[in-house]
Amino acid sequence: MRDPINELISLVKETQQKIAETVAAGHNVTNFETYQRLVGRHEGLQITLDLINDILTGDEQEES
Repeated sequence: MRDPINELISLVKETQQKIAETVAAGHNVTNFETYQRLVGRHEGLQITLDLINDILTGDEQEES
C-alpha cells in the first residue's frame, strides 16, 4: 500500500530542488519579482515540510 505522507514529502522535496536549481542557474528568473516568487514558493514548501515533521514527531511522542 502506498504511503501518501511519504509521497507528499518526496514530491515537496523534489519541487524544492527544482526551484533551487532554477534560481541557481538563473533559468526563468527574468526579474526580481520572479526571483521573489520562486524564493517564496521554496519557503512555503519548507514550512509545509516543517509542519508535517511537527505532526509526525508529535504522533511519535504520543505513542511513547
